[in-house]
Amino acid sequence: MTGEQATLAVIDALEELGIPYMLTGSLASNLYGIVRSTHDADFVLQIEARQLAELKDALGRDYVLDPQVSFETVTGTTRHILKLRDGRFTVELFQLADDPHDQARFRRRVRKRVDDRLASVPTPEDVIIQKLRWARGGRHGQDAADARGVIAVQADKLDWAYINGWCDRHGTRALLDDVRASIPAG
Repeated sequence: MTGEQATLAVIDALEELGIPYMLTGSLASNLYGIVRSTHDADFVLQIEARQLAELKDALGRDYVLDPQVSFETVTGTTRHILKLRDGRFTVELFQLADDPHDQARFRRRVRKRVDDRLASVPTPEDVIIQKLRWARGGRHGQDAADARGVIAVQADKLDWAYINGWCDRHGTRALLDDVRASIPAG
């Protein structure tokens, strides 16, 4: 199974089970920015413990749920990891946090076509805000590049007051300004 097939299977299962979700991370930035390959899919879920077991059951034996729950430090939430049995692709399931921006981006999520189906995804503004937040948190260098790609592609369509407001709150405004300044005028 490819990573794309695995991601689509998770979307289908979440839709079928009626679990509120949004596809985030690099796959969300790919929808709005410059496409790059990835070895994982990230989802934010509003899920209860019993629903996690239902999700795993719906996905079947191709997926292995890591029994060890981890902690995501930027938004302060828990993370469950689903791995394809062949080990080539990982699906990270983040519990919706009480963090104000996590709540706001979840409320603002939109339906967008992913392959041949509609899926819940964050707005491009919220992708940028979260990517800059992760970049500042030291997650990895690709996050700032992803934010840059979304800004470069979406440019004049973005709600800059919304982005600036959250970046001011998160202490990422200087990083945002640096990223914007690095994009050639077009």
